[in-house]
Amino acid sequence: MKFAATLLTVIGVAQANFRSGSVSSFEKFQYGKFVTRMKAPDRKGTVSSFFTYFDGPNFTPEGWNELDLEIVPSVEENPLSMNIIYGDGNDKVESHDYAHRFDPHDDWHTYEMEWTPHYVSWSVDGHEMRHLDLRDRAVEHLHKPQSLRMNFWTPTFHSWGAGFNPVDMPWFVLYDYVEVFTYDADHNQFRFHWRDDFDSFDSGKWHKASGGFDSNTSVFHPSNAYTEGGHLVLKMEPEHTRHEEHDIEMRVRESFEMDLDHRRQKTLHGRKYLGPNEAYDNSDWSDDEEHVEHRDHHELDYVQHHDDLYRTRKGEFVVDHHDTYGREHKDDDYRLVEPEYRHHYHGHEDYEHEGYEHHYH
Repeated sequence: MKFAATLLTVIGVAQANFRSGSVSSFEKFQYGKFVTRMKAPDRKGTVSSFFTYFDGPNFTPEGWNELDLEIVPSVEENPLSMNIIYGDGNDKVESHDYAHRFDPHDDWHTYEMEWTPHYVSWSVDGHEMRHLDLRDRAVEHLHKPQSLRMNFWTPTFHSWGAGFNPVDMPWFVLYDYVEVFTYDADHNQFRFHWRDDFDSFDSGKWHKASGGFDSNTSVFHPSNAYTEGGHLVLKMEPEHTRHEEHDIEMRVRESFEMDLDHRRQKTLHGRKYLGPNEAYDNSDWSDDEEHVEHRDHHELDYVQHHDDLYRTRKGEFVVDHHDTYGREHKDDDYRLVEPEYRHHYHGHEDYEHEGYEHHYH
């Protein structure tokens, strides 16, 4: 139901209508206990997941290995899906069931999967929801090392995709923490391995996915997976909104460059600027403090004018004031909503904002 790394490229991207987030652990696990505290939105046509997945080497559908816990709002009576997907050497096979009489939506719950050579179980808030032992062939075939993953996506098949309406996007899945326990086969017990409270994004532990997979109308972007307020956040939004923002940014940058080129042809305080690789014509020019101060204020006014244009077009951020190099100083009351936005000032370094606050409430 998910994706192999080999498939996580451009499959389904051409018809993708939405962008979302997905992360996977670099570390692989063969058996263990996996725990998360998660809050999934009650939005039909989406899937919020916590799962393990084998992605190779030598991946084939006949050798599939996957252990799933998925929240599926379109299945109204039983929205918690618990699966083992495996290859028996010939075909991909699913052992699938739903948790009955449980409504996970819009609230925090603790989800747990236990995986051993002898059994697999799924629990919610300390209550076991499903248990399989070796009498089910899926347990025997689930034996390959797998990464731990979380993603947020939009299925195309009707049973899970019905009722989809994106009118109130963006939507968010929140993960409060993840705990991993390894399995000690000699003593038949789990041993604590690590916990991530998501106070920051650990790029040494987690990989942000890019791309998509079949039967899914969302495409994963690294910027749609981030940490905030002690949570891992996976954000889903219409794809076209980012395209529009990119177009606006490009138009503003082009306008800025055209304005700058025009300005270069003008005389600046008595000396003509001859080009970026040329010298000023220093005739009748004095570098006294008054001229330098006036020139710096002129530069600042120009940068401020450009920023006013950008701020008006984007409608997304507010700047308190600038220093003479065009770097922004933000008032604490202002909040930025784009985590990877960079401002570029011609002739100076790129300056990346810090202190973003995403709005997901």
